[in-house]
Amino acid sequence: MIDSISVKHSSKKYLLKKFIPDNPFIRTLGIRFVEENGSYISILPFKPELIGNTEIKALHGGVTLSLLEVTALLQIQIEIKKGKRTFGNLNNLTPSIVDINVDYLRPGNAHDTFAIAKVNRLGRRFGSVYVAAWQKDYKKTVAQATVRFQILKK
Repeated sequence: MIDSISVKHSSKKYLLKKFIPDNPFIRTLGIRFVEENGSYISILPFKPELIGNTEIKALHGGVTLSLLEVTALLQIQIEIKKGKRTFGNLNNLTPSIVDINVDYLRPGNAHDTFAIAKVNRLGRRFGSVYVAAWQKDYKKTVAQATVRFQILKK
């Protein structure tokens, strides 16, 4: 799976523009998205300006958190679209972050960072998403978070 993601990332075969609008924040960070075996993976390409600790060349914690947030938001939007029969008029629903619990497990080094999310629960008014980020080795998680959303009507 990881090799396939790297190939898609290297070939710049990104997708999911229909789920995430052209957002200046996402564009500034350079976050991209690929699909792999039915899962959606976010990719944060490394840029020197994303370094927070210059001594050990570690990513800024806020950048890592932003990747986790964007990945969780993408996943809950996809799940809402899949279950549109349950939620009535999909165009009137928008997820809004209520709470985030983040665990920084190891420093994110000067490498591309990947993230994947899983919806734990999605109800009519609230949702919960688990998201994990890694760099070179999928088994060595850099950070993980649980993000809780309120599903609001526009």
